[in-house]
Amino acid sequence: MPIAKLYRTGLLTPVGLYRLLESIATTGINLMALLRLAAKLHPRRTAVVGEEEQLSYAQLWQQAEALAVALHVDYGIRRQQNIAIACRNHPAAIKAIFAASRLGAHVFLINPEMSADRIAGLAERLKFDFYIYDLQDSQAIERAALQARSLPAYHPTDPSVDRISSSMPGSRKARLPKVKTGNIVVMTGGTTGQPKPASRKPSLFDFLPPFIALLRQVHLDRYRSVYIATPIYHGFGLAALLIGVILGAELYVTPRFEAARSTTLITRHQIQVVTLVPLMLQRMLRHDPEALSSLRCILSGGAALNPALAAETLDRLGPKLFNLYGTSEAGFCILATPERLEKKPASIGQPVVGVRGKIAIDEDRVASDRIIGRLCIRSAWSTSQKSWIETGDLAYRDLEGDIFLCGRVDDMIVSGGENVYPIELENVLMQHPDIESAVVVGIPDPEFGQRLKAVVIAKQNATLDRAILLDWLKPRVARYQMPAIVEFRDELPYTPLGKIDRKSMSD
Repeated sequence: MPIAKLYRTGLLTPVGLYRLLESIATTGINLMALLRLAAKLHPRRTAVVGEEEQLSYAQLWQQAEALAVALHVDYGIRRQQNIAIACRNHPAAIKAIFAASRLGAHVFLINPEMSADRIAGLAERLKFDFYIYDLQDSQAIERAALQARSLPAYHPTDPSVDRISSSMPGSRKARLPKVKTGNIVVMTGGTTGQPKPASRKPSLFDFLPPFIALLRQVHLDRYRSVYIATPIYHGFGLAALLIGVILGAELYVTPRFEAARSTTLITRHQIQVVTLVPLMLQRMLRHDPEALSSLRCILSGGAALNPALAAETLDRLGPKLFNLYGTSEAGFCILATPERLEKKPASIGQPVVGVRGKIAIDEDRVASDRIIGRLCIRSAWSTSQKSWIETGDLAYRDLEGDIFLCGRVDDMIVSGGENVYPIELENVLMQHPDIESAVVVGIPDPEFGQRLKAVVIAKQNATLDRAILLDWLKPRVARYQMPAIVEFRDELPYTPLGKIDRKSMSD
């Protein structure tokens, strides 16, 4: 079946194989070879639709190549140099990623929402040679003293990625040698904590197994339009971009996610696939679930999918929801299909082909079924191919091999001598008919060492208070799982990636 699917995409046809070899022979082994291949196979197909511009695959390739020439000739960018790209989702950012890879540079994808001080610290620590940024974030450039070594994505009058790439692309003869790709680096963490680089060198052979897994189990080859709602500077969004290009899909991007605008976009263009984090899915369901009727595939990742949200999505929209689990270091590694989520909405599924997973008690002991331990992953496409990677998540495996998350290693608390996992109380709270969202964190307690604090968002017009909620919880959870504090709020704090900002709630 994988061979048949690859053939239908055009990649394993005689023409596809010829174009792939031609692209590698022309550009070298880098991301631009993939874009050139797509441009040769589907030149007139729409490649990317953004708020600023719409480009065919031929145009996107030509403009990315023109940008690479300009960065090399006019700005002196060379192989192995460090190029930081701190942009939201728009066509200029996509062109910059492919152009930087074409030059063999190391590409650092930076969260543009980070503070100017944090970006300045990254620039000093990681030694950026060049910086591509969104104009509204120019203060970060000034703070990091990068003004002379930077280029905005868009600018009304001055040189920018957009103006350089779109002004007569191809008019300058390319003088670029063939190069091997540099590293693609995404940053773990966001606006809080110290971001750490997770670096990997893209490889066709390493990329093939997870790509085939998505073809076999998600059937992405059946669809032609994809809305990448997740940030491209995050590993999940970047993977969606590269897979979409390989498949020659129409890619829709927006600089920011807003439920109203996103549902309108999906309806207007009858988009078939969306990549998102659970928060985005929840907000679109609350705003206008009927607007999502054109979707045939919903890929959720980047944050934990609440079982109640999974069940609601499947009930409202049908068997279209897939839960993708991965980390910046391990990459995409575990998948839950709609059929599995129907049966076990709390499960993240099972490792895809080519991935080994284990639940470890310590370095020498592996947990047996239903015993909680540390989730570890090993695969050819992780950042550490020859050793196990600790994901930082606690999990257990059931008798059928399905994996269930129990929160982050740092989230577990010890209360009165008992190991307590906040996610278990969260899942129970989300079953309450009057609760919209709930997050549970650990807090210090002079008697028990630690106790649980529940932060709850009640549904509109719901009558719910602490006493009512605790009475409802008593028969459903153990004594040590009962929250010491119940706090009602109007909204929860989230990071720009759509993850719960737990630290702000436990302070």
